Amino acid sequence: MEDEWFGEDYQAESSVWVNAFQAWNNRRTLARLAQANPHGRRLLEIGVGSGSFLNAARKCGYEVMGCDLSAPICERVRRIHGIAMHDKSLATLAGEHRFDVIVMNHVLEHVDQPIAFLNEVHRLLAPGGMVHIAVPNIACWEAKLAGWTSYEPYHLAYFDPQTLERTVTAGGLTIERMTTHDSFSGWFLAVLRTVLGVNREGGAVTRPTSAVAGRATGRRPGWLEHAYRMGMVCAGGTWPLRWLQAKLGYGDEAICIARKPLSSPKL
Repeated sequence: MEDEWFGEDYQAESSVWVNAFQAWNNRRTLARLAQANPHGRRLLEIGVGSGSFLNAARKCGYEVMGCDLSAPICERVRRIHGIAMHDKSLATLAGEHRFDVIVMNHVLEHVDQPIAFLNEVHRLLAPGGMVHIAVPNIACWEAKLAGWTSYEPYHLAYFDPQTLERTVTAGGLTIERMTTHDSFSGWFLAVLRTVLGVNREGGAVTRPTSAVAGRATGRRPGWLEHAYRMGMVCAGGTWPLRWLQAKLGYGDEAICIARKPLSSPKL
């Protein structure tokens, strides 16, 4: 299933809008890492997308490496950013206690055995090392709409903050912080996709058109994309509501900072 969406034909989104959104998200992730005070600078990102986060982390002084099952994605990140990549499963990545920080944003929902996967994360973390995990929050208010953007055929598991906490703890990691965040585009996209009929049908999702999905075409953004993106930005003006939603635990993204204990038994 993942090969159909992220295989040879996959192209990372690229436009002035997408680059700006990625930079914004990268700054948020890096700020959370800085607040958590990592013990070292060796960083692994699992599920690298365009590679923009790895590039941003490197500029902040991290020694970075990426891991992604998609060989085309890994090759693209190597070519564009010159970053070392591992294009096989996490279990085949050698080097126990190798990393001080592991970042996995919107990865765990793609995994069919999340606890076993987190055991591998535990193995690769140095004692005291930390992991940043972000997943779609099935408890968010937007999830009540059929067009919520995280209803995808390649998502194998859904989490709320409570189930995410239990899963991470079962993986041998200690929770330091559990929060939710509500993205400024969450409500806009959920309502738009619902109106357009991009919804669940027996657990599957109808793939949206390129204009709605924001899929890269290699051309400069046209008026339709500018209007679409401006709608996102304007929808983000509901910040007080989104802030309250996130504080109550109903933001569309659940975020966990966890750490490997300084002294812990092998899993």
